[in-house]
Amino acid sequence: MRIVSWNCSMAYYKKRHLIEALKPDVVILQEVAKKDISAAEQPFAVWTGSNLNKGLGVIGFANARYKISEQADPNLPWHLPFSIDGLNVIALWAHQLNRELRYVRVTHQIVNRHAGFLTGGNALLMGDFNSNRVWDRAHPGRNHSMLVEKLTGLGLSSVYHRDAVNDQGAEPTKTYFHTRNLRFGHHIDYAFLSDGIPADLQVGVSEDWLAHSDHMPLILDVA
Repeated sequence: MRIVSWNCSMAYYKKRHLIEALKPDVVILQEVAKKDISAAEQPFAVWTGSNLNKGLGVIGFANARYKISEQADPNLPWHLPFSIDGLNVIALWAHQLNRELRYVRVTHQIVNRHAGFLTGGNALLMGDFNSNRVWDRAHPGRNHSMLVEKLTGLGLSSVYHRDAVNDQGAEPTKTYFHTRNLRFGHHIDYAFLSDGIPADLQVGVSEDWLAHSDHMPLILDVA
């Protein structure tokens, strides 16, 4: 199964051919318009957000068993829990609700709320986390390192870091380039998958994707 996550930086209708060329079974899209998800002719399409032009969407291309098995809390922007052929997935765009509830703090709340869903079988938490260990000091009590530890306790680990020689916060591969400037890159997109499930993760390269978004896509192949 191939699952792709990409913060498309809006105007997905102009870029959809780039994602479809990757032949995904499921696509998780951040900063996508509701109309682009509603127009999808695939077997499964769902969207959430407060700005109709800039929300979180999921499109399922595979002829599979999809199910919205848990309701997302609208006060936790933004996430979509669903399952596909027995894999429990939470699609994520860790956004900002207010000064207190923003980015990694939102993800902590989402994981707390759906802990049972993430431990109720094979599971995946994937998307734009907007967080990294380098910003731990900015989020005392609910930082990125604590999130990784929490997910480890639930039996999930970052696919990128499983075989990487670099620790959290020292990733040479960047998934986001601020103002699309190669000098200001960060690793803030992740796929946390249940331990024991074989998987391969690729990160799109800047030469191919930077003209279309400040984020690189994550391409996850799950055995």
